[in-house]
Amino acid sequence: MKTKNLLPVLLIGFSSSVFAAKSIPSPDSLSSAMEVLNLPGENRRMAIDGNSKFYDSFISLAFNEKQPMNVRWKALMGAAESKKLEATADLLKAGKANEWFMRNAALVALSEVNPIQAQKLAQTLIKDKALVVRSAAVEILGKEMSEETRELMWEELNKDYNFKNKQSLWIRYQIVEQLAKKPMDRETKTFAGLLTDADARVQLPAVRGLQKLTGVKLGETKLLQSELVALWKDYVKKEKL
Repeated sequence: MKTKNLLPVLLIGFSSSVFAAKSIPSPDSLSSAMEVLNLPGENRRMAIDGNSKFYDSFISLAFNEKQPMNVRWKALMGAAESKKLEATADLLKAGKANEWFMRNAALVALSEVNPIQAQKLAQTLIKDKALVVRSAAVEILGKEMSEETRELMWEELNKDYNFKNKQSLWIRYQIVEQLAKKPMDRETKTFAGLLTDADARVQLPAVRGLQKLTGVKLGETKLLQSELVALWKDYVKKEKL
C-alpha cells in the first residue's frame, strides 16, 4: 500500500523536473541560440521563422540583464519570429521592462505578430519617458487611426515631454505627419493653427493636411517651404478657416 501511495508523488516530482528542465534552457541550448542570433539578418530569420526550438533560450537571453543590448534586442525579436502570436505574453512583459530598448523592441515585435495588442501597448507607451519609445508608439498608432487614437495623438502633440528647453522635439512633426494622412473635417482649424507653430517642421505636414481637407493646391511651381506656408496662411485668413 505504501508503494502505491508513493507512485503518484514520484510521478509528480518527475513531471516537475521535466517542466523545470524545459523552462530553464541548458548552457548548450543557450550557446546554440546565440549562434543563431549571430547569423546575418536574412539567414537568422530563415533559421528562426516559425521554429520554436530556441524560444525558451531567446526569452532567457532577452530578459538577462547581464547580456548586452544588441543581444537582448535580437533575442526578443527572435522569440517573436519563432512563436509569433504565441509570444504575445512575453512581449507584453517586455513592454513593461525597465530598459527602454526592451519596451521599444516589444512594440516593434508586437506590431508584426499581434497588431491589436501592439496598438494597445502603443497607447500606453506614447507617454513613455524615452523619446525613441514614444516615437515607435506614434508609428504603430499611425497604422490604425481610430477616433480614440486621433484624440490621443492630438493630446500628445503639446505635452511638456515633447519639448526640451521649450524647443519642439521632432516627434511633434511625426505626430502631425501621421494625423495628416487621413485628416478629418473637424480638424481643419487645428491644422490651420499649426501653420504658425514655432517648429517649422510641423508646418509642412499641416499644409498637407489642409490640402487634403480643402482639395486646394497652392503654388504652381516648386516653392520654398516658407513661401508655401505663407500662401496657406493667406488662404486660411481669406477663407476664414
